[in-house]
Amino acid sequence: MAAPRERRLKKIKVRTPGGRVVIRFRREKPSKHKCAICGNELFGVPHGKTPSQVRKLSKSERRPERVFGGVLCSNCARKVIELAVYVKSGAKKIEELDIRYKPYVESAIGWLA
Repeated sequence: MAAPRERRLKKIKVRTPGGRVVIRFRREKPSKHKCAICGNELFGVPHGKTPSQVRKLSKSERRPERVFGGVLCSNCARKVIELAVYVKSGAKKIEELDIRYKPYVESAIGWLA
C-alpha cells in the first residue's frame, strides 16, 4: 500500500545540480470556483488557498454577500431572479423554463415577497 504522502501529493521528478533525478512531492492547488449554470469563473471567491487558510477568513471574505453569492455568477443570478419574477407574476410557467434554471428559480420564488 502506498504511503499517505504519496497518495495525496503530486509526484514531480526534478534533476538536482549533482545530476541525480529525485522525486519531490507537491500539493495540487485547488481549481477556481465555477458558476453552477454557465461554468464561468466566480469572482470574489478565494482560490489557490488550502482549506485551512480559507477557514481562517471571515464569512464575508469567503464568498460575495448577495443572492446566490459563491454559487452563480452575477449574470446567471440576474437571469434567475428575472425568471422568478415572471413565474411569480404568472407570465411564465415553471415547466417552460430551461432545466438548468429550474432549481434556482424555485428557491428564489420562496424568498420573493
